Amino acid sequence: MTDLASDAATGSPQRADGRPGAVEARSTGSTLGPDFTTGRGPWLHTEDGTAWFDGTSGSGAATLGHQHPDVTAAAIAQLNRLTHTGCKVGSDVRTGLVERIGALSPYREPAVLPTATGAEAVESALKVARAATGHQAVVTFRHGYHGKTAGALALTWRPEFKTYSAPQPDQVVTAELPDPRTVDPADGAARFAADLAAALDAADAHGGTAAVVLEPVQVTEGVLPVATEILDEIARQTHARGALFVLDEIYTGLGRAGRLFSAELMTERPDLTLLGKTLGNGFPIAAVVGERAVLDALPPSVQTSTFSGHPLSCAAAAAVLDVVVHQDVAGRARALGERLRSDLTALAADHPWMSAVRAVGALAAFDCVRDGRFDPALAKAVTGAALRERLLLFGGGPEGATVKIVPPALVDETEYRWLTERIGAAVAQAGRYDGSGRI
Repeated sequence: MTDLASDAATGSPQRADGRPGAVEARSTGSTLGPDFTTGRGPWLHTEDGTAWFDGTSGSGAATLGHQHPDVTAAAIAQLNRLTHTGCKVGSDVRTGLVERIGALSPYREPAVLPTATGAEAVESALKVARAATGHQAVVTFRHGYHGKTAGALALTWRPEFKTYSAPQPDQVVTAELPDPRTVDPADGAARFAADLAAALDAADAHGGTAAVVLEPVQVTEGVLPVATEILDEIARQTHARGALFVLDEIYTGLGRAGRLFSAELMTERPDLTLLGKTLGNGFPIAAVVGERAVLDALPPSVQTSTFSGHPLSCAAAAAVLDVVVHQDVAGRARALGERLRSDLTALAADHPWMSAVRAVGALAAFDCVRDGRFDPALAKAVTGAALRERLLLFGGGPEGATVKIVPPALVDETEYRWLTERIGAAVAQAGRYDGSGRI
């Protein structure tokens, strides 16, 4: 092992021979807060024991909180039994998880396609849609986020693996959604129908529409909920064109947004539902769920990856589903969201620059607007002040002026009060921000 020391001037690691040591590539972005060594519930701890509240829930994955004891115990037990099989060798825990997901799902004859990541689930769903419909084009929506993978299949030799792969750029059509921050849902639905029809026409003209892909809450771009009327309109028009409606619930599914599945609110089921994040509560696992006849349109071996259906992640996920059902995580998330909306609205009454407070289950956000304009610097002032309060929050949003609050769904009363008090303190500090970069 190479001996590393730290360069006092730069803080960068340095090897004993004087050459620089390794650092993480900048493409992953800067990390938030210090390095953490342990976690429990909503708390992350540094080596000296200092506790920080994770208002990001590990990028939305730790819906049950960090190191949930049931999930941890299941993973440890599985670690001592069987860690890995590869994607083409089965395991009892994988078969059990598939059956469990299917039983909870809104589908009559369900099938489950396990994947290792959410982005892989999106890629898999698009392949299924092209196989099931014979079409190529995809309609997606402004402010959508569905992962960052691209290109690997283009480098793969075997042609049959590419038959259902990514569409050409002109086969991806982006439609507009009503902005829930400014548009009344009823009025927005009426105008949206014509806009969606035009987008589907454009997709039909470029290889036919294989799929329409949507998040029921656009979390990454600022917790922007899509009204149920809009979901129903998308399902109706999508099915009228013979395309598949793919609901990306990687962030929202299994209770995070207050429902096990958003399909519970809809008059027509989505053809495919994508799960992730909460499914593993920190373990890397995701899945595509739908009717067996739809998923089985994709031929064998076209979608595989080494760690899909990984036994360790499957064991953790099975424990997650037990907790989600038996502790009514969806109901608790709904109650948490209602309380967050109420408390943030009350806080905004004293700080008028807090705009468009919104909450959907254990997902909340507000925008920072000053002098009638979105103010990204003010949002950074809020998240920076929160950091000084040992509260981890992400910013973002379409204009970069959103503060997102994504706590675990299972916080207790003391933890909730700690969270809201620190948010209040951070907002008060940010309210003194003078535009110079200082508070």
